[in-house]
Amino acid sequence: MWERLPAIYHVFQQLLSDSHYTTMGRLYRQLATDADTLQQLSTHWAHVAFVGFNAFNKAEETFIKAWNDAGYASCWFDADTWYVQQAHQEAGDFLRRNFEVVGLRNELPLLSSIAQRTLPIQVTATEGQMAQAKQIDRWWQHIAQQQQDNKRIGILLADESLLIPVLQSLPASMQQVNITMGYPLQQSHVYSVLKLFFEVQQEMLQHQYKSVHHTIARRWLEHPLCDAGREDLAKLQEKILRENLIRVPVTALASLSKASALLFGRMMADMEAFQRLREMMELLIQLPVAKSDHMTKGLCTTVWKTLQQLEPLFAALRPQPDLYFMGSLLMKQLGSLSVPFEGEPLQGVQLMGLLESRGLDFDELIVLGANEGSLPRIKPPDSFLPDNVRRAFGLPVPEHQDAIFAYVFYRLLHRTQQLQLVYNALVTDNSTGEVSRFVQQLEFESKIPVHHSKVSYQVAPDAWPEITVAKDDAVMRLLSIYHMQESPKTISPSAINTYLNCRLQFFFKYLARIEAPEELEEAVEASAVGKVVHKLMELLYTECGSTFNNAISKVAVQWMQEHKERLVNEAFRLAWRRKEIKGTFEITGELHIVRAIVLQYVDLLLRVDEDYAPFTLKSLEVKLDESFTVPIKGSMKRVVLSGYVDRVDEKDGVVRMVDYKTGSDNPSFHSLEALFERDGNKQNKAAAQTLLYSWMFRQKFPAQRNFEPALIAVRHLQQYSNQVQLIHKAADEVVSHQNIHTVLEAFETQVRNVLAELFDPTVAFDQTPDVSHCQYCDFAGICGRG
Repeated sequence: MWERLPAIYHVFQQLLSDSHYTTMGRLYRQLATDADTLQQLSTHWAHVAFVGFNAFNKAEETFIKAWNDAGYASCWFDADTWYVQQAHQEAGDFLRRNFEVVGLRNELPLLSSIAQRTLPIQVTATEGQMAQAKQIDRWWQHIAQQQQDNKRIGILLADESLLIPVLQSLPASMQQVNITMGYPLQQSHVYSVLKLFFEVQQEMLQHQYKSVHHTIARRWLEHPLCDAGREDLAKLQEKILRENLIRVPVTALASLSKASALLFGRMMADMEAFQRLREMMELLIQLPVAKSDHMTKGLCTTVWKTLQQLEPLFAALRPQPDLYFMGSLLMKQLGSLSVPFEGEPLQGVQLMGLLESRGLDFDELIVLGANEGSLPRIKPPDSFLPDNVRRAFGLPVPEHQDAIFAYVFYRLLHRTQQLQLVYNALVTDNSTGEVSRFVQQLEFESKIPVHHSKVSYQVAPDAWPEITVAKDDAVMRLLSIYHMQESPKTISPSAINTYLNCRLQFFFKYLARIEAPEELEEAVEASAVGKVVHKLMELLYTECGSTFNNAISKVAVQWMQEHKERLVNEAFRLAWRRKEIKGTFEITGELHIVRAIVLQYVDLLLRVDEDYAPFTLKSLEVKLDESFTVPIKGSMKRVVLSGYVDRVDEKDGVVRMVDYKTGSDNPSFHSLEALFERDGNKQNKAAAQTLLYSWMFRQKFPAQRNFEPALIAVRHLQQYSNQVQLIHKAADEVVSHQNIHTVLEAFETQVRNVLAELFDPTVAFDQTPDVSHCQYCDFAGICGRG
């Protein structure tokens, strides 16, 4: 490769000439080698002064030396004897070369400010990157107390990523601020739109331009610069949640607005991206001020101009880059753009980057980001030339960069009266937590007093107060919906379990009716798996009952085994999406794994039924509503319990209430009293629910004496040898049709006690003492237990 470089260089130079382009390096070379340049420039200016410079490259040294010798140019170097006359001081490396090697004359006398300085330097360590910006307020209060006008005040950022936090932390009393740094495009909403454009196009390309993932779609729908109407946005977002759309059709997105059409419309060619992005910027500029402020419009204009300049360059590339490569190059180029702030450079506080301060003097100065790694900044050279080649030919190397930063830092000491350096003392992936070595050099090599301090913010959040809702008249009115004479609201078994779990949770969910925010279910959780299993069993038994006239034999069960894969997708659609959503349900990604789990669970359930067959299917999804009288404020009131039994079947004159469970539930419970414990670990919600169904069944069908509950806990079938009857451990018996009435008498007493407590005005709705119950509670954030 190195042998070919000369030929590549000459071809490149010829291409530049033919295209009427140039580079900065070529311009410098022309100034250094063209003998007519000096004579041509002298016709424009009588004299050229180079003020405030420090580091010159070889070309600059050549033509400045020639002009200096001819008397056409003069050099004014702002330097101090401290680092110029000490050879080990890197801050003076370039100046010593300018004086001793190049032979340039300095029109300014060397200062002795550093050796004579007695004013201290304040060095402040903060705990965190953003905490540095918060020091500006304290620093500004100190300056304001002095009440001295005409002071030259500056805020310098050694780490320019602090610009946005600093802007957000400027005190209100700092009325005049001139920001010489540009607002970075990369930290703006405009940049996120540009980035989203290429992500959308790549996503559509991978899915035949039919749909995009919901996370990408919602990034646009929730974007501050989205130009779609509020009603249209709300409708589409509601549809995504209602239909649980993992992938959103691009047609629905593209029809929202003009910008949406540009974002989600199919491109006929990759180069069309330039035209689309320019049109996108034009649309964003036209947005009302409430969405697109002056800075955003400025960024859009800058991006538009840059795209206009880059398009012919990309169009000339052969072969044409694909969309991914073009997008990465374009985003890298656009990411370096910024828009200047408007300000008065001669008034107020000057806010700028460290290197921008080279020709300025200040009286009061604070430097943020004075960490090792930011001061000096560690940045590899933008070149493919290795370090040894660069050194051999006198090209810039990292030491040169350090010398430039050292000069800029030491120059701050020339005339600044009060200097404060702030750095982040926390050790992170991006920071060593050390102050710049330049500060340590001052401490060990000079007599300047350096005062260190550390600012820490003690974060001690107040303890969350206990939340208790007393049953005052307003709360009792809310409870009255359960015991109205006409159309009372029913109490479900899950509501009773919620009350036992946490009284306050019951209040939030059933009385205050606080709804958890609806979220898209992409990763199917255990509860969602259970819904699909229940729905698939319902579909299978519905068809099987119709086919075999509700006579479920072993042959009928085998028929269901053979048809379960045919119906599983429909079960997903009905259980995981709303019933009103028509069409097939597409199984994609990890849903294939969930589908396999559902089929495995159903297979186990059907095997249990096959062992129990033959039996008669009586009904599916049976709703049970039964009244229960409880004392409320001295009188007996009627409340209604309600629930759904998965299946009712009959064999040999015994009716079963069958409940499927796919979670960690098991058919064994310690005692009837333990089912209603709040603080113990002997609860069994599934067993309590199944017994409550049995009680409601007995109340509704008093003539039916032979019945029993059946709990098919699919994950515990092997552990309990396919046992589906409830196991009463304290009584050492199973709950069957032979003892069900005795069990239900005691069970009814426990239910009555719970309901009486629920309507007792002296028992408040308070938090559960067992915080383990809060792990999956939708209201844990309200209680501070999330």
